[in-house]
Amino acid sequence: MIKKIARLLLIFLLSLCTLYLVFVSVISVSIGFANAQRPGFWMPILWGVLIFCLSLLIIRLIVYLFKQLKVKEKYHYY
Repeated sequence: MIKKIARLLLIFLLSLCTLYLVFVSVISVSIGFANAQRPGFWMPILWGVLIFCLSLLIIRLIVYLFKQLKVKEKYHYY
């Protein structure tokens, strides 16, 4: 029971973190494209894409943890 609650809390916190990272990456890419006339405009775009890739990895971790919640134990030790 405690493990399930801890996993749910971890999933919730990772979801909030992922939403924040996606928000930051979208803002970064939009700032990069808005300043396309300046030198070095590609740097925020690059970091936005890299942060978005990091958030995709975190989403995969969230899906894995969510699947672990659904898995039932094959062997019950009583």
